[in-house]
Amino acid sequence: MSIGAKSDTATSTKSEDLRKSSKNGAKKIKRKIIMWATCRRRILCLPAPDAVCGGRSGHRIVCVPHLSGGRGANSSSSSETKEQCEFSSWLKRRGEHDPNTGLSIGLSPHGRGLFASRPIHTGECMLHVSHDLMITPEKLPEEVTKLLSKDVSAWAKLALFLLAHQKKKETSAWAPYISCLPPFGSMHSTIFWTQDELVYLKVSPVYRETVQRKDVVRMEFAAAENALLLCPHIFGSRVSALEFKHAYATVCSRAWGIETIKSLALVPFVDFFNHDANCRAMLSYDEDRHCAEVVSDRDYATGDQVVISYGQLSNATLALDFGFALPFNPHDQAGIWLSLSEKDPLRDSKLKLLHSHNMQTCVTREGVDTAGSSFSLQEVKSKAGRGKGIPQTLRAFARVVCATTSEELDEMAKFAADTDGRLARRPSIDKTKEHKAMTLLQTVIDNRIQKHEQAASAIRDSAVLQKPRKEIAKAIVGGELRVLRSASAWLKQHSQALLQT
Repeated sequence: MSIGAKSDTATSTKSEDLRKSSKNGAKKIKRKIIMWATCRRRILCLPAPDAVCGGRSGHRIVCVPHLSGGRGANSSSSSETKEQCEFSSWLKRRGEHDPNTGLSIGLSPHGRGLFASRPIHTGECMLHVSHDLMITPEKLPEEVTKLLSKDVSAWAKLALFLLAHQKKKETSAWAPYISCLPPFGSMHSTIFWTQDELVYLKVSPVYRETVQRKDVVRMEFAAAENALLLCPHIFGSRVSALEFKHAYATVCSRAWGIETIKSLALVPFVDFFNHDANCRAMLSYDEDRHCAEVVSDRDYATGDQVVISYGQLSNATLALDFGFALPFNPHDQAGIWLSLSEKDPLRDSKLKLLHSHNMQTCVTREGVDTAGSSFSLQEVKSKAGRGKGIPQTLRAFARVVCATTSEELDEMAKFAADTDGRLARRPSIDKTKEHKAMTLLQTVIDNRIQKHEQAASAIRDSAVLQKPRKEIAKAIVGGELRVLRSASAWLKQHSQALLQT
């Protein structure tokens, strides 16, 4: 989910227009598109904003994705809190019966969460929420919807729904749910960081993605502002851009894409689940019963915190979408930037070859082709093996960059045409040329390592960053640094092996 570090004016051809992403209700705002997996009649759903979190069992979550400073009972207590009683009463009034089987709301060391009030077994349905209880964009008052242009996304519509019902306060039919959402000013998504804070993350893809997200929210607010002004009886006399931003971020951290109903949805009570990167339990939708469910992937003893997976997400995604990060995230990624030299006599030929094989390069806002592209690295688990975690597309790009003759380019094109059509995906037969390409990658990655080390040092010494944002920044940069170092170590050993064969 990473984008390589490069000039701030460069934008990816695939994600250049984030406005288009915001128009697509079921698409993520950034890189990833919502993924669906079917299992019999259940459809697994991923959190829709950018899909989401990570953390091994026993690892500490830096900042909770939902309420920072949650309210409720102590985690050791299995008795219902006042909130849970009110919440349960509200569910029953809405026709929900036993939506949570064996769960109680409590406080973990990281904030609010759900705990087992009795033993829960693997494969057991822990929670179900009917379709009627879900909040979808269609539940926004028609009076408001008529005032919105087609440019207003499903994200914004859900944000407007929250703003409307926050204005109603206790008179809202959704008051017990709305009251459990993060209070204004409590969220730590990077879109709320000041520029002085955000600059510490400039080495990370999350910096550019945060800037893009802020632009999207500004455009969404501008598109919805007319409806806000014309409906003071629904939204109040004035909704500020910051209030809209808070509501929008709340939706981004909680909305789920549900394929069966073809919509984004806020699913009450699921909000209380915290995330575990190694957990395989996810929200699913039962098409026969028309309800969302969570099925346990493990056994829980009474008093254990019950968790789900938000998705296999890096710290950059977690910080942007949910406002937290993990000290050790197994799904961390790091971005690097690779481009053709402006002095390369074969630059135009290489660029044409890349584009003809669907290897797109990034274009600036001014329409200038940078002749470069960004790539995401994952941690290389072992120095031995084939270097899984270093994308084949990155290696192919490096081989094209290192080509020195037109004949080499012609050979690459012919080999691609004779095989699967993918350009330079196989190592060069000439070990010297392959060594050159791999050495180039190592040099680029080592340069990123140096910059990340400098950033990590600046974060440690910073008086600007305060908890929890300082810990989030440490986790983001530290995770990316770990990924970069693993890739560098593999490339160094692989390059040496090439010279020995």
